[in-house]
Amino acid sequence: MTEGDLVDLVLAEQERPAWTAAQFAEELYHSCAWQFVACHGETSRFVGYICCRSVAGEGEILKFTVIQDFRGQGVGNLLLQSALQRMAEEGASRCYLEVRDSNTIARNLYEKFGFRQIGYRRDYYSSPREAAVVYKLNIAKGGKAK
Repeated sequence: MTEGDLVDLVLAEQERPAWTAAQFAEELYHSCAWQFVACHGETSRFVGYICCRSVAGEGEILKFTVIQDFRGQGVGNLLLQSALQRMAEEGASRCYLEVRDSNTIARNLYEKFGFRQIGYRRDYYSSPREAAVVYKLNIAKGGKAK
């Protein structure tokens, strides 16, 4: 991810309240943060992103979106696998994330990768107000689930 991706990131942002370009830019320069952007085809059309952090043996997925037209085509799998591989390379043995309770597509993807629910945060999200499900994955070397 670069500053050149900021407009695409803001346009792809699904969550409300959405992250601003300034918030995405801040992540670019955070010492523990890193991001991947997925592009498609010869035109390198922006199709998704994942924003993560790795510190003290733990990883966290902060933001993860695949644009609507490219869902169900393996983009999310590729982004998530790449992120977990990077976390493993950086020495993370665990990864955490929160996801809307109603986001069954994302929850199914995480569970397919071996994430397990470890918590529930009532009223975590706004617009609309909704609970978050907290997930954890134990990461083995190579970015796979333990």
